[in-house]
Amino acid sequence: MTPQTPVTDVDTWWREVGNAALVGTARRPVPPLPHLGPAQVQARAAATPREEALLDAAALGAAALRAGRRLPHAEAPDAAPDDRRPVAPRRAVQLLELVLTQPPAGAAQRTGLLAHWLQAADEAGRRVPHALLPTLLELGTGTRELRRPTAAVVDERGRWLAGLRPDWSWVAEAAAGAEARTASRGTGSVPSPEEWARLPSADRVSVLAAVRAHHPTEGRELVASTWATDSARDRRAHLDALRIGLGPDDETLLETALDDRAGTVREAAAELLDALPGSARATRMADRLVPLVRRTGLLGRGLEVLMPDEPDPAAVRDGLGKPPPRRSARGWWLEQLCAGVPLELWPELTGTDPSVTVKRLADAQAGDALAGIRRAVRARRDPTWAAAMLERGWDPALVPALPRERRERVVLMRVDATNERPHEIAAVVGAVDPPWSPDFSVALVSRLRAAKLGSAMVVATMPHLLAGLHPAALDPLEGWIESTGADQTLTTNLRNLLQFHSVKRSITEAFR
Repeated sequence: MTPQTPVTDVDTWWREVGNAALVGTARRPVPPLPHLGPAQVQARAAATPREEALLDAAALGAAALRAGRRLPHAEAPDAAPDDRRPVAPRRAVQLLELVLTQPPAGAAQRTGLLAHWLQAADEAGRRVPHALLPTLLELGTGTRELRRPTAAVVDERGRWLAGLRPDWSWVAEAAAGAEARTASRGTGSVPSPEEWARLPSADRVSVLAAVRAHHPTEGRELVASTWATDSARDRRAHLDALRIGLGPDDETLLETALDDRAGTVREAAAELLDALPGSARATRMADRLVPLVRRTGLLGRGLEVLMPDEPDPAAVRDGLGKPPPRRSARGWWLEQLCAGVPLELWPELTGTDPSVTVKRLADAQAGDALAGIRRAVRARRDPTWAAAMLERGWDPALVPALPRERRERVVLMRVDATNERPHEIAAVVGAVDPPWSPDFSVALVSRLRAAKLGSAMVVATMPHLLAGLHPAALDPLEGWIESTGADQTLTTNLRNLLQFHSVKRSITEAFR
């Protein structure tokens, strides 16, 4: 056997030992021992069986790693700057330690509780205690969704510490965005165009969302300031953020975006213009639709909707372009027209209210027209039309257009209708955005408890229960746990749910 060239780097040698253990000594020889410094460890004779050589290497390597080694000389880093935030309250710190070391609702829910703790600390203007910084930075390195909230509360010492390790370099970029988001959210301040241009792409959307909530005009101007140099992906993301505070003043920018070179940007602009029934595009779409709709029958109680002809370049610009795969081109164009026209046009064309109009369109088998109306209702959150559409069939995407109280009532009725179909229940419950009201939370727990397939229903709705359940439902949850009997899966899930919300409430109270 040809002797191997000795490996001088201990780390490289240790990796080679691991590779030999993984694939087997029959396929890969054990690397010779490197120089281990003053210990002067000597290898066995060359005739030693490979299996024994591997065990020797594992024992010696483990001892060497435990013993440590002398690091090359390096200058001490500059001292960390003073923190700007006070440390989190003692009770909040205790809860953070609990979540980090012994997650009350199980390891699967630790990220959710950590995210809540970090957000509560940021809103309270507090920071993470120094002793827990390394643990949180390690978690943020492995869990991307924790990076931004972590960067917001590590303060100066945390950023200084992160700068000493290459794998924590994400903190600097995330912290820049966190500062801008905090300023925009807390004071409604608007970054200058220069600050906006320097922000990482990943943080611009959240900053823009905060600005639009307070200053829609300034938010739109920020988007326009870098429009010419932004990537298509960023332009699309910025348009999506304009949904917040969307209004007639945004029409000029959206009309410009209809001519964008990227198809995804043009589609986003058209979708936003669908939500502006007073726009020039809505008028153009109405002019194209009116000749296609006519009443039929002696009393005009019937309805006929014709398919549009091949669109001209102006219609293509407005969204009547190439249809999606497996869609009829003319049917797609009709849907686009119906999504873009003002909903008020339909009573004029049919002479009836929304409920009757929907029925007549259904009778006329105008499915493409109904699909377009459905999109318009979602975009404009029109409660009257949403109720009319829901009379013809369940659609969770329409439920958010209803007033909050009616929305919850409709969802509970649908839960009653699907109490034996766990595969459908998640979409039904998810139609009510969190946080839920006390009455809805208690009523939902009561219905889940009464369902024949209660355990499967809880599993299916668990993500929504974790996100939305109000503390008022915790007492009913405790009562349910006491009566679950031998169903250990149900008991475990309910207990985790109860502990999650109990700790979440405790975190919120600890920062007050």
